[in-house]
Amino acid sequence: MNTLLKVEGVVTPSCSKSHITYTLHLHRECRELHVEFAYEPKTLDDELKSQELIMEGLDQYIQDEHRKAYADNWRNYLPLQNLLTLSFDDEFGFRGAGHRHDPVQHLIISPEEASPGLVPGVFPRGQLSIMINIHCVVTEQCRYRMHVWEGRDIQ
Repeated sequence: MNTLLKVEGVVTPSCSKSHITYTLHLHRECRELHVEFAYEPKTLDDELKSQELIMEGLDQYIQDEHRKAYADNWRNYLPLQNLLTLSFDDEFGFRGAGHRHDPVQHLIISPEEASPGLVPGVFPRGQLSIMINIHCVVTEQCRYRMHVWEGRDIQ
């Protein structure tokens, strides 16, 4: 196992609909890439804050004449969730996206296999970009950590 990247960070609601890109330089081709990615908390447990955010969303996206029906059932949208996902690019372009809701993920890309949404194959020598897509942060802050390594899985 050869660690290529190990990072931690914190994002806030102002980071929603943005991206954080980590760019690695591979000095040789990489035949097996593993990514362990996790973020927390997953859900917003404050019901009053959730209601406020839901009502703001309804005001923004639902026409006036339909809003009351949605507002009366605002609890149907609970729990509100943070959503951070990963996508990958190498020297030849897009290598896939792992747009899943799991707050803890282990992804793999090798010539023989790849996690769903990712393209199997060797990563060529050169730039490898891993993008954290910050779709939505509903909690005051959301902590993430990512460990990227080449070679065999950690046992």
